[in-house]
Amino acid sequence: MFKIDFRKSDTTLIVLICLCVIFGTVMVFSSSFISAYLRWSSPYKFFFKQILWLLVGFGAMFTTAFIINYKFYKKYAKVIYIISWIFVVAVLFFGVSRLGAKRWLNLGFFTIQPSEFAKIAIVIIIADFISRKKNMIEELKGLIAPSAIILFMLFPIALEPDLGTPILIAAVCFAMLFCAELPMKVVLVSGTIGALLVTEEIIRKPYRLARFHDYLASFINIDAASYQVKQSLNALGAGGFFGRGLGKSEMKLMYLPEAHTDFIFPIIGEELGFLGACAVIAFFIYLFLKGIKMSKCMPDVFSEYLCLGITFVIVFQAVINLFVATGIFPAKGLPLPFISFGGTSLAISMAAAGILINLSQYSKREM
Repeated sequence: MFKIDFRKSDTTLIVLICLCVIFGTVMVFSSSFISAYLRWSSPYKFFFKQILWLLVGFGAMFTTAFIINYKFYKKYAKVIYIISWIFVVAVLFFGVSRLGAKRWLNLGFFTIQPSEFAKIAIVIIIADFISRKKNMIEELKGLIAPSAIILFMLFPIALEPDLGTPILIAAVCFAMLFCAELPMKVVLVSGTIGALLVTEEIIRKPYRLARFHDYLASFINIDAASYQVKQSLNALGAGGFFGRGLGKSEMKLMYLPEAHTDFIFPIIGEELGFLGACAVIAFFIYLFLKGIKMSKCMPDVFSEYLCLGITFVIVFQAVINLFVATGIFPAKGLPLPFISFGGTSLAISMAAAGILINLSQYSKREM
């Protein structure tokens, strides 16, 4: 169950992830020190919190990479899923409200966001299902069980309310099942049902409907876009090719809300320019290609789809964040993995990366 073997781990993957989280910490400080000073009279408030969670993240990544064997997740897939579901439901009754949403649990000295754990739990349980019932997926009735598992987890998350995380989780699970040779007719039916559910959720909340209306109108007139998106695009445009320079962003001077969290990418583009933005995108492209390649080398079906699922969770979330920041998608509150400020998100992203590192030890041939 437990195994430590540093020699077989993918060194390039480890180095790039470490560099990315360190870079993210620098950018969190750069994008937040003015707002932190104005709001809390301490320019280092968010920076120190990020450092603390970074240490937690490194501990989590070391544990999942070198101590816990990936077979542990298969053995306890159902337990991990149930515990995660309990925490998600607990948020509805005992959660802390922020900005109109109840998504956090206060554990005394710190708060956690259980929906972040749910992302990994759902990947593990779906990978376990595929490893045991892969032949059933080729039939429509074979999707009843995984659909129930997915919806059972997504329903309480949607009630928080949170639409971005359910969309992300559903997309990841759908991609995993598609890779498991999901029939095309089922793809079309599932896609239609998913689109109808998202539409219903948008209509149910007036602020979501207004946000989506602005998003559609922005394709005709960019001035109709939301304030955050317009400021985000201004920041990206102001950076040019080489950027204004680290720490010299103007949009972070209270012009761009959530500059250190969901909209940290525009600050990167403004300060480090097109080159800096491309470096971030290149990292996630590398991670995606590496995860796909690794999945083909796994020793069993569970590890193959666990590798795919973890890769999809990280990369799909990055894509959604980048698309929101550039106005391609409507505004959604999902942080940029490894880079944005956020305690639970950072720790879980690093733990997920640790699982990929652990899986790299069991490849059947050289990467």
